[in-house]
Amino acid sequence: MSYAKQALKDIVNQCDAVLSQFTAENYARPLTEFDGSSIGQHFRHILEFLECLSKGYPNNVVDYAARKRNSLYETDPKVAAAALANFSESLMEVSENQSIMVRAEYNMSERPEYYSTVGRELMFVYDHAIHHLAIIKVGMRCSFPEIKSDRDFGVSPSTIKARSLTT
Repeated sequence: MSYAKQALKDIVNQCDAVLSQFTAENYARPLTEFDGSSIGQHFRHILEFLECLSKGYPNNVVDYAARKRNSLYETDPKVAAAALANFSESLMEVSENQSIMVRAEYNMSERPEYYSTVGRELMFVYDHAIHHLAIIKVGMRCSFPEIKSDRDFGVSPSTIKARSLTT
């Protein structure tokens, strides 16, 4: 298994461990520290980027702006966990060397497309997920201290390596 696919699998495992501890009510609750957004909305956002890649690579065009914004992903942690497993599993089958186009959204009428590869986009959705998991971790610590996560939940691999050099 490639590095990108293993990293994605590790993120899915971390997310599963956290999602299994949430009630639907707490998962969907608007949080002050998120300016009214919920933990669920951040998980939905992660899922939708995975979904865009999963559905886009067979057509050779990935469009991260064309998200469906599935409300079940943000209101039901069990649905989110199942979708996360489904999308990540479908991405385990892809060829990382496959060339694809990524359609950009710059808030203009034109939507330019850029050359990429599936491997590069796997790296992007992984990094994007880490960023949102870090935000989720803040929400958990502030509003749901009873929810436990791995120490490295929402932490970039470079930070984990830097920590190990200083301890």
